[in-house]
Amino acid sequence: MKITILTLGTRGDVQPFVALAQKALEKGHQVVICTGQSFKPLIEEIGSEFQEAASDLMAMLSTAEGQIVFKHALRHPFLTKRYLDKVVNPAFRTTLEQFYQAAQGADVILYHPKAFGAPDIAEVLNIPCISIPPVPITFPITEFPNLAISPTKNFGRRFNQWTYSVMAKAEQASIHEVNDFRQKTLHLPKRKAGSYTFSLQDKRIPIIYPISKTLFPEVKSWEGHVLTPGFFYLDSPNDQLDSRLRAFLSAGPPPIIISFSSMPLKSPQQFSRYLLEALHATHQRGIILTGNSGFAFAENDDLLTINAAPHSLLFPHAKGIIHHGGVGTMAAAIKSGKPQLIIPFSVDQPFWANRLYQQGYALKPLKESQVSTRTLIQRFIQFENEVVQSKAQMLKSAIDQENGTATALAFIENCCRTNT
Repeated sequence: MKITILTLGTRGDVQPFVALAQKALEKGHQVVICTGQSFKPLIEEIGSEFQEAASDLMAMLSTAEGQIVFKHALRHPFLTKRYLDKVVNPAFRTTLEQFYQAAQGADVILYHPKAFGAPDIAEVLNIPCISIPPVPITFPITEFPNLAISPTKNFGRRFNQWTYSVMAKAEQASIHEVNDFRQKTLHLPKRKAGSYTFSLQDKRIPIIYPISKTLFPEVKSWEGHVLTPGFFYLDSPNDQLDSRLRAFLSAGPPPIIISFSSMPLKSPQQFSRYLLEALHATHQRGIILTGNSGFAFAENDDLLTINAAPHSLLFPHAKGIIHHGGVGTMAAAIKSGKPQLIIPFSVDQPFWANRLYQQGYALKPLKESQVSTRTLIQRFIQFENEVVQSKAQMLKSAIDQENGTATALAFIENCCRTNT
């Protein structure tokens, strides 16, 4: 079976698909992943074919103009419009052609909802397509609202379900490019934005959420509509810890590990001061993965800073983990079985911070504005609590029973069999 994967965005939008591709390759399937050039090394490392998509968000974010537009669009409306017209929209129109080429000869298309045009391509090629959003944001359910509307509140069954209707609006900004592609390349008529969000040719588009149902014991609305097989963990046998990290870990007790990935702090110097004071007051060691956070520290025997490290290898060595709440980092923290504190910034991060806290699997989250020496000291002491540690281990045990990629692949294979 040939599987074509179409995805756009950050690493959190791409890595789950790479993990699934890895499992598919193990089972003898052919896989091509079409996404931004920034992820070519990650994809080719697992042996998958890579095809470039011009819409490379990471490359755009590496430019000063891209940073301004994507992070502060409302403050700079004219710059944003010019950037969309000259960079983003033309790149996406090119991407649609690249998606189409990548899908030639495919038996199935797996796609991120950001990859607009994927169902259109499946339609013209007469093959199934399966939507795989990294977070539970697509299918309308009654138990909690669309996290883009509210990541923490519950509006009641009817209004919760209604909030998911906004997903049909997500395509609006790109429908001109999609329809141009439909007419000129696919030779299909124009369509309305959102008409392929949930169904294609009067058939519901299957949805897979690469998350664990363990975190959603109350949700019944997904049953029969959405597969929740477990998190998609990427096996990276070539990954290893830096020699400095290995030396630091062996030189003393387990440290508190802090990682905010690509999330920039508003006041990194102030946060750094609070963190150092709290580590000193509680006699803790620390490892800080600086990423794009803006951290800068003078190292000592009890503190190590490094730009990045494989979470799957590093987190199991922690006493506790502080992170931003991105789904990939959260999944790695869960897999480590260590207590965690989430300091969310945006997007889905407040949702995960609230859900893990309410389920008892993480400490009460903090906003950056709530961080102080006192609040960090309180959380560091809680990392030592046996109940907190036990709950983290309980969740790890449940997650260890799942094999998200294998379960999802079996579902995909069955979808293809029933479609023929």
